[in-house]
Amino acid sequence: MTSRVIFVVDDDASVRTAVRRLLLSLRYPVRLFGSAEEFLSNTDSEARGCLILDLRLPGMNGLELQQQLCDRGWKLPVLFITAHDDEASRDLALRRGAVAYLRKPFDRDRLLGGVRDALGQDGT
Repeated sequence: MTSRVIFVVDDDASVRTAVRRLLLSLRYPVRLFGSAEEFLSNTDSEARGCLILDLRLPGMNGLELQQQLCDRGWKLPVLFITAHDDEASRDLALRRGAVAYLRKPFDRDRLLGGVRDALGQDGT
């Protein structure tokens, strides 16, 4: 069984760093990626934990990555974070099973609540 990890995919290094610090302060293992493609190239389908995912990314966007994960049968719960909220994207993300959809700057307690919910769903 693979250990549970919080994966963070965001093209903004300052967001990745802030989220990493928050999660490490609570002793969650964290892996950071600057793009969806980097995540897919460096993570296997047996990954357990959850994915904190930016909506707008260079190349493949967050919704496209979420669809790729669904198409590949990955069971990794997803929490979206975005500075560019729109109703259609939010509805699609949630319809596809996103655990949370948070607008930046997000409340740390809402993010941590989403992580706890996601870890409760990951089946481990």
